[in-house]
Amino acid sequence: MEEQRNSECWYKDTCKEDCDRCVVYPQLKWQMDNSGLYPAQQHPIKLYITEHNRQDKKAFKELAAIREDIGSFVDNHENLYICSDNVGNGKTSWAIRMLHTYFHHYAVGNYENLLGMFVSTTDLLLKLKDFNNPLPAKYLQNLENVDLVVFDDIGVTGVSQYDLTQLYNIINKRLLANKSNIFTSNVTSYDKLEELLGSRLASRIYNSSEVIELKGTDLR
Repeated sequence: MEEQRNSECWYKDTCKEDCDRCVVYPQLKWQMDNSGLYPAQQHPIKLYITEHNRQDKKAFKELAAIREDIGSFVDNHENLYICSDNVGNGKTSWAIRMLHTYFHHYAVGNYENLLGMFVSTTDLLLKLKDFNNPLPAKYLQNLENVDLVVFDDIGVTGVSQYDLTQLYNIINKRLLANKSNIFTSNVTSYDKLEELLGSRLASRIYNSSEVIELKGTDLR
């Protein structure tokens, strides 16, 4: 019946089951709500090749292939660095789509076992320095242990040595534990990334990742 349809459900247009009996949506919604994704980022994202990004057709195919087999990406402890000199051409959107897909595949049976997180690097660094309101221990534990973390906008300018040390400790622990990561950045050059993050952190991020560069212009 129409009144039984959950208007917020990602499957509402294709699923014919009774929403009152659904076990998929509540578990998927829990993952989304606890991942750090804002509500607006939890909805499906569509990306298209247009006149603004025709040069990214090959990169889009490569990203789509990773997304399609995101389970193997995580199982094989892989990392991805999506970068571009331009803003607004899909870096963050691709990373979020991959996190969505991972949740969609594995949320059922993992209620209250967080699988992935979305982290704005700038916000994380600010919160790590807010000693009056320290990040909960559970949040930091999840950041180290979840299967997949998106570190959005890595390589921001104006970070202190304290920031770099904290960020290095988090990322290095994840890499040593064979946890998968997706990094997005407006820095395409390794030398520039090294200048911003230092050689230790830049090497850990760049050299452990498959690097895919987008060259399209702003789609927003």
